[in-house]
Amino acid sequence: MPLNIFLSSTLRKYHPHYDPLKGLELVFDGEKTVAEVCRKINIPVEKIKVIMINGKSESFDYILKGDERVGLFPPVGGG
Repeated sequence: MPLNIFLSSTLRKYHPHYDPLKGLELVFDGEKTVAEVCRKINIPVEKIKVIMINGKSESFDYILKGDERVGLFPPVGGG
């Protein structure tokens, strides 16, 4: 089943042709954790601060079954 992955701000640099309107579509068999999916798409987990699955905050251990919308966000600074 497909998984739709949306990258925020600085995480987009890991996919130079990333389209923010479409995101990334990943198809896999079985179940994968968020951390496994991040490694598969070459996003360093230490660069991710917030994970949203279908609009709900989750962790790297969350098991994805497919057909989810995943948002990955880096830490945000300001001042």
